[in-house]
Amino acid sequence: MCNLLSKTVGMAIAVLLLIATACTNNRGTVERPFITAANTKSLSFEKIELSDSATVLYGVIHFRPNYWVRIASSSFIKADGKNYVLTGTDDMPLDKEVWMPDSGVIHFTLTFPPIPSDVESIDFSEGTDDGWQLWGIDLTGKSGHDINLSDIPADARKPMADGPLPEPVFAFDTTTVNIHLVGYRPGMIEKIGYAINTVHGQTGSDTPLPVDSLGNARIRIALSAPARIFLFNPSQEPTITGSAILMPGETVDLYSDTHTSGKINMSVRDGSEDPFAGSYLPYYSTGTCGNIDMLTGRNRYAMQLYSGEFADYRMNGEQYTDYIIDQYKALKDSVDAGDCGEMAKEYGTLNLQAQLIYATADFRNILERNYYNKYDNWGDKIPADSINISLSPENIRRIAECLDLDNPKLVMAENAADLGYTRGIWKNAGIDPGITEALYHYNNAYAFADKAELTDDMLTELRKTHPAMADEAVAHNKARKAILESLDLSMITPTPEVAPAKILDAIIAPHKGKVVMVDLWNTWCGPCRAAIAHNEPAKNGELSSDDIVWIYIADESSPMPKYISMIKEIRGIHYRLNEEQITKLRERFDVDGIPYYILVDRAGKAAGRPDLRDHSAFKKALLDEVAK
Repeated sequence: MCNLLSKTVGMAIAVLLLIATACTNNRGTVERPFITAANTKSLSFEKIELSDSATVLYGVIHFRPNYWVRIASSSFIKADGKNYVLTGTDDMPLDKEVWMPDSGVIHFTLTFPPIPSDVESIDFSEGTDDGWQLWGIDLTGKSGHDINLSDIPADARKPMADGPLPEPVFAFDTTTVNIHLVGYRPGMIEKIGYAINTVHGQTGSDTPLPVDSLGNARIRIALSAPARIFLFNPSQEPTITGSAILMPGETVDLYSDTHTSGKINMSVRDGSEDPFAGSYLPYYSTGTCGNIDMLTGRNRYAMQLYSGEFADYRMNGEQYTDYIIDQYKALKDSVDAGDCGEMAKEYGTLNLQAQLIYATADFRNILERNYYNKYDNWGDKIPADSINISLSPENIRRIAECLDLDNPKLVMAENAADLGYTRGIWKNAGIDPGITEALYHYNNAYAFADKAELTDDMLTELRKTHPAMADEAVAHNKARKAILESLDLSMITPTPEVAPAKILDAIIAPHKGKVVMVDLWNTWCGPCRAAIAHNEPAKNGELSSDDIVWIYIADESSPMPKYISMIKEIRGIHYRLNEEQITKLRERFDVDGIPYYILVDRAGKAAGRPDLRDHSAFKKALLDEVAK
């Protein structure tokens, strides 16, 4: 009896050991492995074969046709803390530029040494500073891994209680946002970008935050009204996302799921349309409006104002008024009939009201986009008689009947910064502008404070409506004044004192006999910065010539500290024009956008050359002019 029991127990233990071994043995093939995170959506792995002799990764690259890609010979996989270096490849020469076919897809294999049989996931890296990396490539065949909720405090995971949208806070105070990248791995991302949409505009988008070794970052910002923060990766990938509504004076913890990047990587690999289908929300937040997006959702009803398909450019004022009111009412009916809660409906209506306000204020721009869309001639000059519309006071009053302009919660709507610019429309129609009055005075005061030119009269008007906003404008004016006084303005060439229409003639006059390249740009223009960075090295190469004069013209929309820091790295003569001067210059050359180039020959004849946005044409035109 004792021997039989002993044999039975022994057999049970052996079976358990066999089961345990089978559960951790990774030998075999894993189809379409789950990828936890990645710094790319171009490279992925469709299959992994694991054996006692090798680990083979079946790679796929999706990229633009006729562009090149490259895989480094320094590539390795990490398993159980150890690196396994690349030993071979098929259909992908290493360290060489491989041009993408017309299909935009390349398939290949990468071979590595065998890894321990009990490893459940691996990381892939090219082993270079800017190389492709994929983390947490699952070898167990599991799928559907999402954010590890245990890494987030329970309080941060709780959805808001449904009910009325919280009342906005108006107080000048510092808000702190603690950012946490859940699932962060060292080397995944060094800096995180953020943008904060405040009632005076967007801030922070060009000042990324350093991320510590645990994936945390912090931002402090002074606010006088609600704002919304958005997270992004400055280098585009891996995809980092997160959003939260902020109130002045509070501390908010914002958790972003780094698995978002893995989901996008797999969606490209597998041809999925929506990697975030279902209830998946890739971020959580605390605060007064913590996790509000759980209730309001990502898919909101909205007027497609700038799609080119909204309204009809041939409409008159009555027709346009009927159209936007009907659009608003139809969308609001959809919001009211939805199965979402009270807060979602209130927030949806709030955003629709803001859109109706913008549709009223920006009707000409909206109809111009419709014209361009119909004729597919974007950027061409629209004939003067093509759009004949004006909104009468009666039209405006009809629209206003759909709105609650006194509702302070309008400042929580998306793009609330633009509401202040609509104040004149309502006043001219004899309508109380409500909250737009305060925002108008605030935007005006903040704009002058940005130049350290805030006046007592501006503050007096603002204090009548929102003292907190006045306090913020004063603090901003003081900070800007201190910064401006510390700047070295000697790099800016004084603008000639001539009539605005003659400004360019006066700027180029001293350089007659030479070829002058005039570059119209601004600090906030990404294509401008990219073009300058591309052309700058040529000044010491192909375009190195004493016969070429480089002149850069920006305007006052470029923030002064940023402007000064940037022109230090741009060799040439720098001018900063005021609004009237730059307007006359743009009118003279029919400037359609920036960057814009004006080429001046040796005789002093200036010609607008938007075609020089093509880098190869840029160099050829300069060299040809110098050779004349």
